Amino acid sequence: MLQLAMDMQLKREIRTHVIWAILAVLSLVGLYFSTRLVNLTIIPIFTDEAIYLRWGQIALADPRWRFISLLDGKQPLLIWLFLPALKLIADPLVAGRMVSIFAGCMGMIGMGFLGYSLSKNFKTAVVASSLYILIPFFLVYDRLAIYDSLFTAISIWTLFLTYWLAKKQRLDLALLVGSAIGVGLLTKSYAQFMLILLPLTLLLAPWKKFWPAFLKWLGLSLIVVIQAKVYESILFLSELRHNVSDKNLQFIYSWSEFWQHPLDRVFGNLQGLSMWLISYLTIPLSILVAISLLWHIKHKWREGIFFAAYFTVPFLALAFFGKVIYPRFILFMVPPLMVSFIAFIDYLLKSKFKNVLILLGVVTLVPLVFFDFKLLTDPIHAPLPTADRQQFINDWPAGYGIPQVVQSLKQEADKQHVTVGTDGTFGLYPMALELYLGTNPNITFKPYWPLNEFPKDLLEDAKREPTFLLFKEKQTAPSDWPLELIGEYQRGDGPTYLRFFRVVPKT
Repeated sequence: MLQLAMDMQLKREIRTHVIWAILAVLSLVGLYFSTRLVNLTIIPIFTDEAIYLRWGQIALADPRWRFISLLDGKQPLLIWLFLPALKLIADPLVAGRMVSIFAGCMGMIGMGFLGYSLSKNFKTAVVASSLYILIPFFLVYDRLAIYDSLFTAISIWTLFLTYWLAKKQRLDLALLVGSAIGVGLLTKSYAQFMLILLPLTLLLAPWKKFWPAFLKWLGLSLIVVIQAKVYESILFLSELRHNVSDKNLQFIYSWSEFWQHPLDRVFGNLQGLSMWLISYLTIPLSILVAISLLWHIKHKWREGIFFAAYFTVPFLALAFFGKVIYPRFILFMVPPLMVSFIAFIDYLLKSKFKNVLILLGVVTLVPLVFFDFKLLTDPIHAPLPTADRQQFINDWPAGYGIPQVVQSLKQEADKQHVTVGTDGTFGLYPMALELYLGTNPNITFKPYWPLNEFPKDLLEDAKREPTFLLFKEKQTAPSDWPLELIGEYQRGDGPTYLRFFRVVPKT
C-alpha cells in the first residue's frame, strides 16, 4: 500500500510538472507572437524590405527568377521563404514580416533549448526564451522583412547543435551541424564563421586518449564541412553565384585593402559596434552580461571561452575588416553573448542568492520593457541607435508616405492611365510602389537616377495623361521645374520628407 501511494504521488507530481511546462510554453509562445504582431506595420517599409519583397514577387511570378537575389550578391533562402507567404497574404509587407516573425519564433525556441542544455533546468530555459522575447534588438528585426531574423535563428540552432556535437562527438550531430551551417550559407555569408569556429569544439570534447579523440573530432569536423558545402553548392545552379563574393567586398576590406591602412577604421568600428550593442541591450543588461561573461570563464573556463569566442571572433573581425557596417550585422552575435548571462542566472537560481534575482529582474526588465513598449507603440521616439533610426525612421530609406502615395495612384489609375517618375532606379523607389502597383496595367513607372535635371519625357507624358514625380532623397524642386506639390510626408521626426508632385504641362 505504501508503495502504491508513493507511485500515485509521483504520478501526480509528474502530471503537475507537465501541466506547468505546457502552460509555460504556451505563455512564451503567446507573449512572443503578441509582441511581434501588434502594430506590425507601425514602422513603414524601408528600402531593403522593398528590394527583397519585390524579388520575391518576381520569383513567384516566374520560376526562372528563383535566384534573382544573386543579381545583387544576396543568397536566395529568404526570398524562397517569401514565396508561399506572398501567395497566401495579400499585403506583401505583412507577408514578408510574417516570415521573419516565424523565423524569430524558431530562434526563441532555440534559446530555450540552449538554456536547458546548460542547466538541465526548465526554469532556466524559460528565462532564456523570455530574454529573446524581451531584448529590443531581436524585437526590431523579428518585425522586418530582411535577412537578419532568419540568420539569427539559424545561428542559434547551429550553436546549440555545435555545443552538443562538441560534448557527444556523434555522427548524427555532425550531419545536423553541417546541415544547419549549410542553410546558413544559403542565407548570409557570415555563416562562414560557424565553420571557422569549429576548432573551438576541442575545448568541450571528451579527452580520454589524445590521438583517438583527436582523430574522431577531425573526422566529424570534416563531415560537418562537407555537409555544409553540399548545401552551399545549390548556388552553383545559377551562373550569378560569383556576385556573392563581389557583394561582400562592398562591405568588408579584402586582405590587400586592409594592409594598406590596417588600423584606420578599427577603433571607430569598435566604438560604433559597442555603442550599438549597448543601446539595444540597454546599459543594465550590458553590465550584467559583462559580469556574467567573466563569471562564466572563471567557473567553467572551457565552456565560457567556447561561447565567448562565438561572439568575440566575428565581432572583432567586423571591427577590423568592416568597410560599411550597420547594427544588424552583429545581431547573430548576441545569442552566444547571452549564454553566459543565462548560465549566471541558473547559478543564482540554484544558490542561496535567489533573492538577488528579484533585484536583477527589476533592474534589467524595466528598461527593456520600456524600450519594447516604445517600439510597439511609438517607434519615432524609441531609443534606437542613430544608424537604425536613420534607416527605419528619419531618412530616405524609411517609407513614410508610401501607403498614401499608393492609394492616390490607385484612385487615379481607376480612371485612366498614369505615368509615375521616381527619384531612384533601385530600392525604395520604384520597388515599394511596384510591390502594390506593379501589376496594374494603368500605371507606368519611369525611374531616374540621378535626378539633376527635369526629365523631358515626363513633360510629353503630362500632355496626354496624369503624370507624377516622387522625390526620395531630393528635398527641394527647382523653381523652374513644372511641378505642383500634391503631398509631403515627414519621415519620423527628422528633417526629410517624401514629396509627391504632379507634372504640370506647359501651355
